[in-house]
Amino acid sequence: MLRNHLLGSVFTKAIRDWLLWTLVAIVTIVIIGAFYVLTMSAAGNDFVSIIDQMPEFVANIYGNQDGTGAGLAMAGMYSLIGPIVLLAYAIGLGASAAVGEEEARTVPLLLMSPLRRRSILVAKAAVVVLGVVVITLGMWLSMVVSAAIFGLDISSYEPFAASVQLIGMALLFGALSMGISAWRGSSALGVGVAAGVAVLSYFVTTMVPAVQQIADLARLTPWYLYSGAEALYQGIDPLLLVIALGATATFAVMGARSLDRRDLKG
Repeated sequence: MLRNHLLGSVFTKAIRDWLLWTLVAIVTIVIIGAFYVLTMSAAGNDFVSIIDQMPEFVANIYGNQDGTGAGLAMAGMYSLIGPIVLLAYAIGLGASAAVGEEEARTVPLLLMSPLRRRSILVAKAAVVVLGVVVITLGMWLSMVVSAAIFGLDISSYEPFAASVQLIGMALLFGALSMGISAWRGSSALGVGVAAGVAVLSYFVTTMVPAVQQIADLARLTPWYLYSGAEALYQGIDPLLLVIALGATATFAVMGARSLDRRDLKG
């Protein structure tokens, strides 16, 4: 009973500590989603023409779109804005879950409790997972509701499937950040490595396919576990989602073990 109460306290504290960041992410993604839908419902064809005139590798950065205003709105959110917001959130808070108490010099307070270090990490990581899910749900609802309000037909797309696939990728990079931070005791290192891998894999996945001779290299990146599914048009890809969640679990376990073995600062 005492252990469950203490874990609940850690979970509640993490929610309070990160509530502002979660609200900022939700408001940001909802407003941008509504703005995208409004803009594309009014001038989607003009924007499609602009995208069509761009070189292929530049157009790919914006995401896969089907030549309609609705497709451009969905691609913009699910290939660019959504991933940026969710990865920033998951990577930043993943590192904080691992070493935030150390860097704030509040570790002794936690170590006075009978909880194991990994139990504390699991409670904090659960808050990150919950935040990612809530933010993604907000993005999905924003797109669906805004489309209904502004008369944009998105019936041929699967934003819920894309949202589920995006959650898998966000958790993967969040777990990578958490694992490295727990291993080395540095949030800056965890955030830097995870963000670097995310940016590099994004550009490899979006730009390399334009070069036919090396196009298959795009399949070897973490980003491909999300973009390769093309969930917005084809639904959830169970295999790629399972691989992403499996990598997430692996990084999380490695982080928990590293935290148990390492001498903590503060």
